[in-house]
Amino acid sequence: MSGNAWMFSDQIDDEDILFMQHEFISYKMACDYYHLGLKPVTRLSHEAGAIYKIGDKVLIKRSIFEEYLRQTRREDGAK
Repeated sequence: MSGNAWMFSDQIDDEDILFMQHEFISYKMACDYYHLGLKPVTRLSHEAGAIYKIGDKVLIKRSIFEEYLRQTRREDGAK
């Protein structure tokens, strides 16, 4: 297993595994998985620079978005 997911393998369920298989996710997928509303997901994904437009569809690059969430969480914890 690549990355750091193995360190949390006792906490990962089937939903997490399926979600990690997607590099690009829709706003709806992000809202459902992260338990956030559409406005926070939209704002955070734009702040992270994780937005990609493919034709008419707007997708979030999951790896960039998650790294931004981790950094934001660390900064909030340091305050």
